Amino acid sequence: MPPHMRVGDADRERTIEHLKFAFGEGRLTADEFEERVASALAGKTRADLETLLEDLLMPMPAPPPLVPRPMPGPPPWWLNRPAFARMQPGRERGWSAAAHWSGFCAPVLGPFLIRRSVGRQSPFVRDNASAALNFQLTCLLSFVLTPLLSLLGDVGGVLIGAMYSAIAVCAIIGGARAAGGDVMRYPISLRVVK
Repeated sequence: MPPHMRVGDADRERTIEHLKFAFGEGRLTADEFEERVASALAGKTRADLETLLEDLLMPMPAPPPLVPRPMPGPPPWWLNRPAFARMQPGRERGWSAAAHWSGFCAPVLGPFLIRRSVGRQSPFVRDNASAALNFQLTCLLSFVLTPLLSLLGDVGGVLIGAMYSAIAVCAIIGGARAAGGDVMRYPISLRVVK
């Protein structure tokens, strides 16, 4: 680059770094250093900057290479743990809703399979599938009461209908809340799976 060419901020910064190094080695006094830094900031051409370094021109030492230090002992537990694959929020909510609604076509088995497969990739899906699985196991236990309620005649039939309707409504609400990004906590549910 010819001496009359204009310089930029990066050139000025390099010159100031050379001046700092020379000052640190005691080649410049504090007054000389301040004067030369002010001149470097005001410099417009390469010749302006070269005159500041003529009596100091020396290569800057390269910074020492960064050597990674070995970690003592075994790595922390979070490095050994398989990381959750980042799943898109829409897919997470879809699988979570499917865990709740799977009770209509595959009770207990649907949320169990979703928890075991997709639940390993997303804690949100796993929480929703666990809640749905607990609720559907509770519903399975409530079906044991169906023969006892049928002994009550018409009142038992109404209670059975109300029970099945409540189960369906809770599953629909659970799926809707999961699709909205929330974990459904059913009002009556045994905590069998955590």
